[in-house]
Amino acid sequence: MDALKISTISLANNAYKQQISAPVPANRSNGDSVSQVASETLGTKDTVQVRSSVSLKNLDTVRAIEQMHASLNQLAKGVRETNESINSAVDQIDAMKNSVQGVVKNYPPFPIDSKERNDRLMEYTSLRKELLSLMVPAPPAAPYEKVKLMWSTLFDSNGQIKQSLVPELSKGSSDAQLVDASQTLEKTSSQLSEFSNKVTQALVQP
Repeated sequence: MDALKISTISLANNAYKQQISAPVPANRSNGDSVSQVASETLGTKDTVQVRSSVSLKNLDTVRAIEQMHASLNQLAKGVRETNESINSAVDQIDAMKNSVQGVVKNYPPFPIDSKERNDRLMEYTSLRKELLSLMVPAPPAAPYEKVKLMWSTLFDSNGQIKQSLVPELSKGSSDAQLVDASQTLEKTSSQLSEFSNKVTQALVQP
């Protein structure tokens, strides 16, 4: 039994000596191991710094895109407000045309002092007053530069439709005057619709 223990201890000692005396690879020494670990550690830090820098650039790009989208959204909002007001004006003009044509196209013609004729003309006058009180907001600066000449022919300085584009009628207006007024309103309606289209085009085709 003692001989077996001595043999086991001897084998263990030999294995330990072989482990200690094992050659260190040519590309790594004990001193180099510390250096390489330090180098690898620094390399890892450099990689983190590079990645962090790239991430910051990406964040800046995202912020720039977000700001651009916010600017475009604000621009689109301004154009929408202009077009919504123009649509309201066109609706008013269409209602005015209906009032006039209800008189002109009636057969037999209304007598000049007809109550129904007068009621329709009073309706026209009321609609005209509402239309002239409507204020259309000018488009945002960029689209406005492309349509400002057309804007000046349709609106005055505070965004109200010019009175000359909306004929004034009274109870004593003749049927011929009513026909002329209807044609003028038709032209004004077309001009407003065209202006709305131009504003939208200026937005989508800068």
